[in-house]
Amino acid sequence: MVADTKELYTRTQTLTFTPDKLANGAKELLDEVATGKVTGEEEAWSHTDLWDFQANLEGARIAYENLQPLLVGTDDALNEALETKFTALQTLLDQYRVGEGFKFYTELESTQIQELAAAVDALSEPLSQLTAAVVK
Repeated sequence: MVADTKELYTRTQTLTFTPDKLANGAKELLDEVATGKVTGEEEAWSHTDLWDFQANLEGARIAYENLQPLLVGTDDALNEALETKFTALQTLLDQYRVGEGFKFYTELESTQIQELAAAVDALSEPLSQLTAAVVK
């Protein structure tokens, strides 16, 4: 395992990402949340979907934050919408934190799940515009 970790570290040092790949990757991470994590289908036995939800949300946000300088001054409205929607979704997800983790998915009520799904959808729309905005 140590050898594999060292190899992974070495390989990642030379990776480069273009703006379109970062933006598309952010959208793909959020799409995974919409199709598997917010539905509770991904972790059917462990019910730890919210941990994965958080990881995907963080990944999408990091990609957006790396692209944010390309939006400032060129598409301030999209930048503001993304910032607002990312913050709103994170705030909502934080309500289900327990210690350093989250409630089990089976502990959520259907209205809470619907609220999470709506917040994911609300972020998905402006995030789908990110690629076009940064590769102009």
